[in-house]
Amino acid sequence: MSEVTLHEAKEIIAQEIENLARRNKEPEWMTRIRYKGLEAFEKAPHNDPVISKDELLRFIAKPEIEGFPEHIESLDDLPPEMKALLDRLGISEVEQKYIAGLAVQTDTGIIYNQFLQEWAKKGLIVLPMEEAVKKYPDVMKRHFLQMFSPNESKLAAYHTAVWNGGIFLYVKEGLKVPFPLHLFFLIQESALAQAPHIIIIAEPNTEFHLIEGCTAPVLVKHSLHLDMTEAYIRDGARVQLTVLQNWPEYVHTRPMTRARIGKNARFINTTVGLGTGRSNIANPKYWVEENGYVELNGIILGQKDWYVDLGGEMYLQGREAAGINASKAVIMDESTVITRGKIVAEAPRTKGHISCDALVMSDKAVMETYPGLVSRVDDAELSHEAAIGKIHEEELFYLMSRGLSEEKATQLIVKGFLEPMLKDIPMEFLIEIRKIIEMAVSGGM
Repeated sequence: MSEVTLHEAKEIIAQEIENLARRNKEPEWMTRIRYKGLEAFEKAPHNDPVISKDELLRFIAKPEIEGFPEHIESLDDLPPEMKALLDRLGISEVEQKYIAGLAVQTDTGIIYNQFLQEWAKKGLIVLPMEEAVKKYPDVMKRHFLQMFSPNESKLAAYHTAVWNGGIFLYVKEGLKVPFPLHLFFLIQESALAQAPHIIIIAEPNTEFHLIEGCTAPVLVKHSLHLDMTEAYIRDGARVQLTVLQNWPEYVHTRPMTRARIGKNARFINTTVGLGTGRSNIANPKYWVEENGYVELNGIILGQKDWYVDLGGEMYLQGREAAGINASKAVIMDESTVITRGKIVAEAPRTKGHISCDALVMSDKAVMETYPGLVSRVDDAELSHEAAIGKIHEEELFYLMSRGLSEEKATQLIVKGFLEPMLKDIPMEFLIEIRKIIEMAVSGGM
């Protein structure tokens, strides 16, 4: 394919803006935001260490993988390797249809919408982003793209211009949702989008657990995926966000997440990256008010020649605010995994801790960790720890002496290493996660 110029890319983006505006029947104020993204795209910096500017322009010009079926009408239309993977995971035919985005989603969507309609009366609102833009314009104007600027980078500008799909989640003050919200039903269609946008608003003293993804993105056709999440966690709210990623190896992912955590609020964000795609680069940012708490947990499975660079910046702005940035990585084959953490103490009696543990299973794999602690006050407590090592021969010997094969013993050690961070994940997902780990360790992915 010939080189794509910046001018040609802008023309393609402009056409996509018009297509989205017309298809979504979106209000004029949202289309204006898109054009601000287009204006910023030309001058915004591009500093991605993996995707060059020329490659980004090619993605924009032709974002789909050659050879991928244009229309998937039955499970038989899936690429053979995808169908084989779903079978090996033991996923039922019904769930495989959900994952593939087949017609069955309509029936399920109706049932799920009826369920949500009952909870909407109590103050739980879950809507596709395109619908929320039209139904709640005042709320959206106050929150959409308030934590990001299209001028930050070409990727942020591109997302601003062509975002499509995503979820709006609003929880009314005082509402406590007693069950995890599994939103892969609703984002199923959006999972095929290139740039879904997610807004979470937890009003004061609310409680809920949101789970995104699972294997839903396994059939994403785009080579570049730019999702953006903005979370507003008000005073006293208790929110858990669990993101389960299983991207195919031809996708570059650039998740962008930012959150504001109010006074006495608590936000726990756990990302399980079992399939990180060709490359996965993220640097979420959190601003924490008085006595607020944020916890960022990352589980990373590095395979093949994948490149993973995961950061996390926390700004402890209120008195006695606290933050933890913890990651566990299993690095195999010729993969590269980099973990970064930065905690900035800006108020008295704040506490922060960064930890990174890695299990390196190949001499060709690379692991790097870069903790950063900054204190602007004299009574903050900030600390970090890192441990990078291999499986101990004596551990393998002990388990094999008990009758396990070397493969089964290795799987057991890896699962035991990762298990502490999986404690809050529902059992149906935990079973699938363990199977994926087993397959990766045995080279079956």
